[in-house]
Amino acid sequence: MTEQIPDKEPEQINERSDADTEVEINSRSTADQSWLKSRIGKWRESGLITDEQSQAILDFESTGTPRFRLGIRFNRLIVVLSTLGAVLIAAGLISFVAANWQGIPAMAKLFLLIGGNILTYWAAYQLQFVRGYPRVGGAIMFTGAAWFGANVFLVAQSYHLATDNPDLLIWWFLGILTLAYITRSKAITVMAVGIFTVGVAWKAATQTDNVSGVLLVMGMLLFTAAALYAIGMLHLRRGNLKFHAGPYLVSGVLLAIGMTYVLTFGDVFRGLLGERVVDPQALTGQYLVMAAMVSGISVAAMVMAVRKPVYKRKTLISRFAEPGVIALVVGFGWFIAALPLGSPGPYVIASNLLLVVLIFGSIILGIVNRREAFVNVGIIFFVIDLATRYIELTVDMLETSLAFIIGGLLLLGIGYGMERARRRLLRQFGMMEVSHDS
Repeated sequence: MTEQIPDKEPEQINERSDADTEVEINSRSTADQSWLKSRIGKWRESGLITDEQSQAILDFESTGTPRFRLGIRFNRLIVVLSTLGAVLIAAGLISFVAANWQGIPAMAKLFLLIGGNILTYWAAYQLQFVRGYPRVGGAIMFTGAAWFGANVFLVAQSYHLATDNPDLLIWWFLGILTLAYITRSKAITVMAVGIFTVGVAWKAATQTDNVSGVLLVMGMLLFTAAALYAIGMLHLRRGNLKFHAGPYLVSGVLLAIGMTYVLTFGDVFRGLLGERVVDPQALTGQYLVMAAMVSGISVAAMVMAVRKPVYKRKTLISRFAEPGVIALVVGFGWFIAALPLGSPGPYVIASNLLLVVLIFGSIILGIVNRREAFVNVGIIFFVIDLATRYIELTVDMLETSLAFIIGGLLLLGIGYGMERARRRLLRQFGMMEVSHDS
């Protein structure tokens, strides 16, 4: 028996060690999960991450990368299908009301439109916040926001008001902007920003009947771009509003760079104004009020953002770089709207210079602040502008086929270099490239 004990003891010791190891691993895993949850809770409370990001981190850590990616794709499919279904139902109801519009009394119309919209919001709220179906509920809430816009125009039509009025878009914007913040919906925020931009541009277009009114619209869009970006800056300084900052910032960057790119073409000014501007453009009182209001929003939001204590701790360059670019865009908008000079040449030169500043500023800001969308927007417009200038310079100098071959090789080289730079940026951001395999 004394000979058997040594044979059994190691076995028993190994069994106890395996069990202890398993318990230790489980306890360590539980401790890690608790530590991670506590840290994520503090990050969420401080505004570093949003509720959705915190839940995504927890899901990723608990399920692992492959299952997490599969879950993300499945969630997107749920959102797409739910949105399409809600849109089809809303479209069917609206088309039914429109088909029988003449025979429905005015009060019944209001009851159907407003009551149906309220019922849609109630169903979305129940699914998203009460029963725990946030994606289906969010899709229905988004459809309700679109339905609200249709109701604005249909109610105006029922009371014989002009439906070609840009003020209706402003009412639509005000109605769904509050909804976006209450429901914390980034999709509805994007919708509201887009409606506001279209409404302001449409309103500016009604201020003049001249062909040069296109430049008034472009100037107003530059004011709007500056205002959107400044509002996004202000959102970043408040922890409870950071979730909504992205749509404002990205829309401001896209709108400013896009409008400036269009104005880099001399044919735009020559087609609207001819070779020479005779007099400075006459600005109506309504346009001046609109431009002053939108510009004032930019300045006010920018000043409030810069005065935040967190922002004051930054270096002088990083503190005033974004406000400086916003002021530059606002000043350029007034420069385009007023047309103080007598030749299109200075406007084209100023547009090209501002475009370079905006493109490289977007890339630098994206790298410094780890905003991948800014880097992508800057790179895309850099390639577009480079290809445009290449075509302008070489097509008349070289044979067309040779110019295309050289241009294609040049773009492939630039694309290869940018792909390498993008990978380095992703590694710097601490991100991993996800391959979209089938």
